[in-house]
Amino acid sequence: MPRERSRSPSLQDPNAPRSWRARLFTLRSSFPSLSPHERSVLAATCLSSFGSFYTMTVTTFALPQIQHGLSVPEDQVGTLFAVVRFGALFSLALGVLADRVGRRRLLIGSVAGVALCNLATVFVQSGETFAAAQFLARAFIAGQILLAGVVVTEELSAENRGFGLGLLFAIGGLGGALTLLVYAFVDQLPYGWRALFAIGSFGLLVAPWLRSRLAETARFDVHRSRVEAEPEGTVELEGLRQLARRHGARLAALVAVVLPVWVIGEPGSVFVSKHLQDDLGFSPAQVGLLVAACGAGAPLGNVVAGAVSDRFGRRPVTIFVSLLMSCAIALFYNAQTLVPIALGFALLMMTLGSLGVLHAALAAELFPTSMRSTAAGMREAVGTVGSSLGLWAVSLLHGTTGSHAASITWILVLTPLSPLVLLFMPETASRELEEIAGDDDPRPST
Repeated sequence: MPRERSRSPSLQDPNAPRSWRARLFTLRSSFPSLSPHERSVLAATCLSSFGSFYTMTVTTFALPQIQHGLSVPEDQVGTLFAVVRFGALFSLALGVLADRVGRRRLLIGSVAGVALCNLATVFVQSGETFAAAQFLARAFIAGQILLAGVVVTEELSAENRGFGLGLLFAIGGLGGALTLLVYAFVDQLPYGWRALFAIGSFGLLVAPWLRSRLAETARFDVHRSRVEAEPEGTVELEGLRQLARRHGARLAALVAVVLPVWVIGEPGSVFVSKHLQDDLGFSPAQVGLLVAACGAGAPLGNVVAGAVSDRFGRRPVTIFVSLLMSCAIALFYNAQTLVPIALGFALLMMTLGSLGVLHAALAAELFPTSMRSTAAGMREAVGTVGSSLGLWAVSLLHGTTGSHAASITWILVLTPLSPLVLLFMPETASRELEEIAGDDDPRPST
């Protein structure tokens, strides 16, 4: 009697263990397929984001060297960097202007602006002039990030938006990885921390390439054609006042979601390097090594957060990541041994980037094309106010607590606010933008 040929366990029993090849195929198939146009948009926006993420990372991790080099008193560190962070508030003007003249030219201008401000920072001689140069840089950084997010949101399909935004933040975040690569040698570099900002002027080389590769978004072109086709004065170009009047409830909810998160998150990230070096005795090289080891998964976390929110919803994923960020901050600033310090730091880096992705998605998806950049600018402005409030709170609490770590821990009492508001917001994942926002603009042809 002939022996019966055995069949593959995976075909015979769906619950049987699968080979590593089958698992890899399943993982790969779970990521979306992007069209050539979507890939081109992501390539341009990711490259534009590189310098902005680099500059933010330089300012954070070179804090001890900047403070020493410019003789900034200990009790003024939080205030100085609150002023720097407050510059991003003026990105709101770029967002409002982008809803009038388009996303493309302001995105390219922001890339060049960041580079020029970094070049100016190389020559500063005091804490005040440093704050002025980086104040202006933060306006361009925030404008670039919000406009890149709007471009990705408007150009990618509904099912790919979260993934695209995650990829944007992940690849842009490689600019931070470049910072870490050179920061480990900051004490050996000519001119020390100033050399880090000189490297940050490479955006001047990127801007001409973007001019030739990046087109205006199809949705904005349709909106602009509609405005131009109407009799003069019939269609009003929207601004912040119209945004508040027509979508006040959603705008208030967005503010309530974003503000407390960045009151907590900004001090938690700004004082990382200072805490490691001044409180725990790490050297700059050890800080760079820890960041490289613990931050390697952060870009992947951005992509996963965007993709998972496409599948399971923006609200539940944002609530989970917000709570996880506070837990990470509490662990990092109160641990005394390497393993919990590294775990807290790894989770902090991963959650901060993921929240940037998720908040950018919410702000862009909740509002129509005529107001989308303004809403994104409002989200960035609120995050700026929250960040500055958090840094000022650290300076104020320092006199009572005696340490930055204890002050940052006290701020965690604000943790429940954002998740509570998110419970009452509409879900935006995998829905067409016109359906979410009630946009009366015709959709662009595909």
